[in-house]
Amino acid sequence: MGSTADSWRGPLLDDVLRGVRIRSSLLFRLEFTAPWGVSIADRGTAFYVVAHGCCWLHMKAERKPVRLSAGDFIVVTHGDAHILRDRPETAVVDFFKLVQRHPHGMDRVFRAGGEGPVTKFVCGSMQFENGDTNPLVVILPPLLHVKATEQGARPWLDLTVKHVLAELDSGDIGMAEVVTRLVDILFIQAVRSHFEENADTAEFGWLAAVRDERIGPALALLHSQLDKPWTTDSLARQVAMSRSTFANAFTKLVGEPPIRYLTRIRLHAAATRMRSSGDGLKAVAAATGYESVAAFARAFRRQMGITPGEYRDAGRASASLQQKR
Repeated sequence: MGSTADSWRGPLLDDVLRGVRIRSSLLFRLEFTAPWGVSIADRGTAFYVVAHGCCWLHMKAERKPVRLSAGDFIVVTHGDAHILRDRPETAVVDFFKLVQRHPHGMDRVFRAGGEGPVTKFVCGSMQFENGDTNPLVVILPPLLHVKATEQGARPWLDLTVKHVLAELDSGDIGMAEVVTRLVDILFIQAVRSHFEENADTAEFGWLAAVRDERIGPALALLHSQLDKPWTTDSLARQVAMSRSTFANAFTKLVGEPPIRYLTRIRLHAAATRMRSSGDGLKAVAAATGYESVAAFARAFRRQMGITPGEYRDAGRASASLQQKR
């Protein structure tokens, strides 16, 4: 891409990353000795850092098992059911049932398996704020795999994981909140690595849409001008395409029609603004392209299941609870 494309591609990627915020996280430290195999049901977005050893990951979205080595970081972005084991043919048991039967040791490390080579993990699950509207729900692949370099784990990964472990061991006031923010950082780094490694080569999906000489600028317009009264027709005219050709190309690459995608990012921006500012609903509605508070409230409730006021009150209650911990 030339400099013209770079002028809008960077801000577009920044805008998507800026919207990442983890609401809560749950972490485990695991040590499995071969033979071992566990299945993890659909429990939300999960991540794993391989601290020692190697193993295999299998999920339906990946035709072949993926080999993981020490220093690798993976995120099962959509929370799909998956399997981890020492060898592709090893039998598996349900992970959460296994945890219930074998509580962790005094050092807070869960151990299971046979008597063979050991594989160590730091793993966890995460829940996104505004999960139903977050654009990452539709733009990320089912699996993010940040591979270790020849020297081992990437410096940012190594340092952040060490900080996570130190917080888990400390038991200090606010530990859960600090760990959640560190998981924020881990996830943002993984997404950024995915963008950097695939932005110029992606042939399908959202990054391929960003690369496209006409769909990419349309995405940039939507993200940078949420308050405009966009329609599929007006977007198509902006990028010199017929309405039907534009709508088909956008939907094929992005995964949903233009106006549905626009609604998602508008409501995500509105929800983020309500949680992070004292702006009234009229200002929030206007900034995100709604002609009236009533129209905004209807769209918000349809997508989120609660009214904007209920959403804001829930955020205040959560913040108050965190402060008391």
